Amino acid sequence: MFYAPWCGHCRALHPVWYELGNRLSRHPVTVGKLDATIYRSAAEKFNVKGFPSIRLIGSDRVLEYNGDRTTSSLFEFATKGSRPLFPVIGSLGKLRDIKRTEDVVFLAKGITEETRECLRLLATTIVHETVIAEVTNDAVVTVNKEAVAIKIDESTDMRPDMTISKVPGVIVSKDNKVFEFTGDTNDCFQLKEWVESERFAAFQVGSYPIIHPLLFLKRVIVFYYGTNEAKVRELQELAETIETLNESFYFIHVDKAEYIENLVSNYVEVDTVLIYNPVTELYSYAEGSGIKQALADLQSGRATLYGGTGVWANCKKVAYRLHSNVWPLFKNHPFIMGLVVILPIGLIAMCCCDEQRSKEDPIRQISEDESQMNLLWTKELVETPALKEEVEDKDPKLKKAE
Repeated sequence: MFYAPWCGHCRALHPVWYELGNRLSRHPVTVGKLDATIYRSAAEKFNVKGFPSIRLIGSDRVLEYNGDRTTSSLFEFATKGSRPLFPVIGSLGKLRDIKRTEDVVFLAKGITEETRECLRLLATTIVHETVIAEVTNDAVVTVNKEAVAIKIDESTDMRPDMTISKVPGVIVSKDNKVFEFTGDTNDCFQLKEWVESERFAAFQVGSYPIIHPLLFLKRVIVFYYGTNEAKVRELQELAETIETLNESFYFIHVDKAEYIENLVSNYVEVDTVLIYNPVTELYSYAEGSGIKQALADLQSGRATLYGGTGVWANCKKVAYRLHSNVWPLFKNHPFIMGLVVILPIGLIAMCCCDEQRSKEDPIRQISEDESQMNLLWTKELVETPALKEEVEDKDPKLKKAE
């Protein structure tokens, strides 16, 4: 952990950090901390931008932690992040052990050294999230040119039956199904894109570190905010059968409304199901008819859509952010916010008005003598003979000047 002595968040993390060290005492992971204000070169080397910054550093990897600052979450990050990068699976027992703890597993078979190096390099960035492995035994993954499928046996030995349509090939096992990479396994860029898009299970219990990367995968996200167990089960079931809707979705159960509200710039009530498209920023609600029917309505164009990227939608976003972020500050600290916001705006407005007045009034720019300026200013205002005579009677200097 990189920390700063003045950082309050760092001090709050210290008890968790010491507890983590105790839990990892029997694992091949050393827990330490470094004062980044003293060891600045080390902080720069590992691209530390804020405090506390948590890194898992190994001879072949540097992983950044962005999850919850709890002992259990940090323990999982440390143990998974320190495992072998690209293991070789040669038995069903080893595969069974991996499947017990992992929701998503990538398996490669018959690949070239070029593909092997590409997958090993990719594993250095996601080893703490999922497993990328190579299989060497036909009993683990068999070749079947007619179909690609996976069936997890319900028996106690959890014997998997995986098939792959071609060799070399790469498959991913998740959500009780298998998906095969259909591109060129020697095209590292194409393979990397596919792995990035498939590395998350369809159902997630959401927090910001989980939700944020999903927004870049161009898939519709179904959020449920609430505690209704029936709806949570419905999300999980849909995650396993969603291929019937011919579109890719993620299903996320969140316990904080702010995760959704920050996306759609609108307030969300408890027990709400919201369907969000991160590409178009459009969203709709699943009300009454159930989540599956709401998804079908969305595909058929019958759903009512909100949000988007138009002018009116952007105005609503600005209004929401002002109301949710700025207004509470004004309400709780009116005097301070007045000084911070209103005073600078007033000064800027005064400067702009003064500059504009100077541009529109050339007489004020040329005349440096105050009396001469007043004389010329008066002449500018005199437009009618009647007004001119009235002004001359009141200002003899004007008559003399003429």
